[in-house]
Amino acid sequence: MVLSELFDEMPFNDRLGIELLNAEDGHAEGKLELSSEHSSSPETMIAHGGVTYALADTIAGAAAVSANYTVTPTIDMRIDYLSPATGGTLYADAEVIRNGNNVATVEVDVTDEEGTDIATARGTYKTGGGDGSSAWRGENGET
Repeated sequence: MVLSELFDEMPFNDRLGIELLNAEDGHAEGKLELSSEHSSSPETMIAHGGVTYALADTIAGAAAVSANYTVTPTIDMRIDYLSPATGGTLYADAEVIRNGNNVATVEVDVTDEEGTDIATARGTYKTGGGDGSSAWRGENGET
């Protein structure tokens, strides 16, 4: 599995404009250039919270995948919104803080291009257990 190819081929990432910049050894970085389609207001640019959440979850998931070399579906994520994102580019920086046999815990920070803290989140990702099947695997068993 080539991580960058997996994330480049995700239709959701393409739709939102999420770009994976780096992912290795349990750390990942990504970005999202905000546009009017990301706004929750028709009057002014203010990113919908779901856009920030999607960026945080996607990049945190990339960190988990880079530590486990397999698809790691999200179990749960908690996010704290710290400032409104009002334009430009959002950046996410994620780090696996615990990587167990069945679950990885990842912390992720989202900032804007000026370094303003936009959100901080902690997610858990499924890393093992079960019967080995996955909705992300094709008919031949590859991801």
